[in-house]
Amino acid sequence: MAILFDLDGTLLDTSHDIHEAVNALLISEHKTPVSYEAIRPFISFGGRRILAQALNLDVLNSQSDKAYLDKIMPKFLEFYRQTNFKRTFAFPGINQLLTDLETMPITWGIVTNKIQSLTEPLLKTTGYYDRSACIVCGDTTKNPKPHPAPLHHACNLLQIAPNQCLYVGDSETDIQAGKAAGMATMAVSFGYIPEGVSVADWQADYIANTATEILPWVRKWATRNV
Repeated sequence: MAILFDLDGTLLDTSHDIHEAVNALLISEHKTPVSYEAIRPFISFGGRRILAQALNLDVLNSQSDKAYLDKIMPKFLEFYRQTNFKRTFAFPGINQLLTDLETMPITWGIVTNKIQSLTEPLLKTTGYYDRSACIVCGDTTKNPKPHPAPLHHACNLLQIAPNQCLYVGDSETDIQAGKAAGMATMAVSFGYIPEGVSVADWQADYIANTATEILPWVRKWATRNV
């Protein structure tokens, strides 16, 4: 059996470094910086969505907005790298959770939409790189989540069937991906949930409101899969 985790908003709170990078970009573009509160709910949607929100861009209906976003994305990613992830930390209870999992016959890994060039140094900084049994990034497979391909790739790396995996994430995209991959799913509500969004509406198999609630659900799921 294996537990697969999303990264941003599930294992790690990366929001402060991302906010710093967003404002560095805005200042470089002679735009007004935005508050942390304006950015945090969009962290799990990825850099493009974050910048579109910060700059009020309509990338779906405006070709000029889309072209502008395409132009500034590399600069944003470089600003993010330059933070050195100094204000990124594990959510309360996560480190103990991973330690507890490592004492059980349950493997854990990471499946994120964050690109490899950012994920690997981040995980090395936090000490998770060598502990995670697999690391699947947003550019590892042709299609990122909510497509099931990244989760199926993780199964291939771990040599385990999808129905023996539980996927844990903080966005509806995560739950959609897990269900499409044929896995059990757990939604966590302590990540970057936009105001007015109900985690229960995602219809995950389990919901954890804190990291300390994850392990009891894992044990219950594992018992059902013996």
